[in-house]
Amino acid sequence: MTSQIKELAEAIACKGISIRTTNHAEISHDTAKLGRLWQKFYQNYAGQLPEGEDIYGIYHNYESDDLVGAFDVVASWEVMGEAEASSAPNPAGGLVAVNIPAGKYLVFSETGHMPNTVMNAWESAWEYFNAPDCEHTRTFAVDFEHYIDGNLEYGQVDVYIGIE
Repeated sequence: MTSQIKELAEAIACKGISIRTTNHAEISHDTAKLGRLWQKFYQNYAGQLPEGEDIYGIYHNYESDDLVGAFDVVASWEVMGEAEASSAPNPAGGLVAVNIPAGKYLVFSETGHMPNTVMNAWESAWEYFNAPDCEHTRTFAVDFEHYIDGNLEYGQVDVYIGIE
């Protein structure tokens, strides 16, 4: 696992499907929503995207922090402007538009089989930010997962955590 600071120079406009959840809810199979969100995304949208399209999991609208409070998660892809946004796949409706803001992020990268790779990256981020000697402060504005080459089964994921 590696981590580095990256400055995102421009916002990334995305479109996708969204749920609201908490980390506490995600612990139990009965109340977890993230797996179903990604399953729906994969079944209804991923196959209609161009080969190798980057996919983003965007976390925003945090009520508080990573220990308590709800947040929104959007399984999405990048849109390049209104022309593409209006022609983006929309078989089931209910798509939301969300921007990943420009800014400073601490990035945790992992490669392997999904979803374990994603969980490992998040666990590394939580360990880092909960350590007493942590050098950075999370903004809890927007965090996101970037699935390189759109691979949701095996590949690289970069987890971007917004920092001050």
